[in-house]
Amino acid sequence: MSTLYFLLIYTSYFYAQEMLRTMPPTKITCIILAGGLSTRMGGRNKALISVEDKTLIEHSIDAIQHQVDHIVISANRNLSYLETLGFPVVEDQNRNQGPLAGIISAATHVDTNLILVSPCDVINIPGDFAVKATSSLIKTKSEIAIAKTNLGVQHLNFALTLEGLMNLKLTFTQGVRKVSEWQQGLKQTYVNFDDHDEKTAFANLNTPEDLEGHNLF
Repeated sequence: MSTLYFLLIYTSYFYAQEMLRTMPPTKITCIILAGGLSTRMGGRNKALISVEDKTLIEHSIDAIQHQVDHIVISANRNLSYLETLGFPVVEDQNRNQGPLAGIISAATHVDTNLILVSPCDVINIPGDFAVKATSSLIKTKSEIAIAKTNLGVQHLNFALTLEGLMNLKLTFTQGVRKVSEWQQGLKQTYVNFDDHDEKTAFANLNTPEDLEGHNLF
């Protein structure tokens, strides 16, 4: 990486500090990740898989849109269809480098200081996801609040501050691609959603077998 590139990243970080002081603290942007390779689904675009007469991306939007102020979709295929859903669609500028790359690409459309992230192949997103995660973020003065259920930590379902987002951009330039590795470098807190046990919160649909056994809220 060039010295100029690193300088731009550091400048962005300090710019973020100023934005944090001027942005309304209650505004939330949700980044829905829809750019995975879907290898365990045989390469099918999971965002377009239909479940109960709606695509998975539509289920994600239905669950999240009333909880946040803005939605941005990060994707790298079937962009024309995704654009018909009525939200900004940002093509992943670092293809096939994992979800962190998708978050960074979508960040160009983030103008709030609170960010919610969730992948499109997650069902049973709790109706209080945004309020619980962002409230915990603010109360604990953390940079990231990660969802946790009886099945464990849900690393791709979290709330993030703008400062945490700037940290991601810097960490990515240093070669980090694993979500949990990046999160370990942040001041973090966990938000329990065990009270949604009747239908497993944040259930991930990775395989055809997962689709057969799904159970939506």
